[in-house]
Amino acid sequence: MDDRARLGRTGEKESERFLRRLGHKIVCRNYKCPAGEIDLVSLDGKTIVFTEVKTRSDREHADPQDAVNPFKRRHLIASAKCFIQQTRSQNRAYRFDILALTANAKGGLDIEHFKGAFSCG
Repeated sequence: MDDRARLGRTGEKESERFLRRLGHKIVCRNYKCPAGEIDLVSLDGKTIVFTEVKTRSDREHADPQDAVNPFKRRHLIASAKCFIQQTRSQNRAYRFDILALTANAKGGLDIEHFKGAFSCG
């Protein structure tokens, strides 16, 4: 596994811990369907939360959340629709969050949480 993949894996694990500390129940990791993949699916109370995790070693070129561009958002929305249909959750509230993680000087990760970062509309 290269450094970038290792950083991404570490970011996903830290994101899961972060969401658990917020009270989320993790439902699924790396949900895959023909439309794409969702890093984390959790429940925040009764709301289904589809979370995209972006981890970067620095912010020199761009902020991590900037990678969730319109193209990526369309794939996340399509994947969420697959999840909702597959789990028969059409009557549940849901939202899309982004967790942007950046390595810090202490060797840890700083986390920025963009709750309700975008919608289907």
